[in-house]
Amino acid sequence: MLHAQYFNLFMMDLLRNRAADLYRTKGLLSFHGQGDTKFVFQGVHEQINFGPAKNPWKADEKRENKFVFIGRNLDRKELTEGLMECLYKEEKKE
Repeated sequence: MLHAQYFNLFMMDLLRNRAADLYRTKGLLSFHGQGDTKFVFQGVHEQINFGPAKNPWKADEKRENKFVFIGRNLDRKELTEGLMECLYKEEKKE
């Protein structure tokens, strides 16, 4: 599951720095704290549409985050590392 705030910051930074290189983006997302709500996003260059999917996650459906970035001069490792930083991590209570 993703941390919504971190993902939003990642996408804002990506669009600010790479909008001209991004031809198409799309994805399927699961956010921590959003229950069964499945989210989708799609975009062309800096124009991104984001919101809940028509159908929620099914009880037996594996919750995965899937991303597609189509463009030029995109660094797969950089994108992967940035997205990994968006994963929700349970805060330790002491």
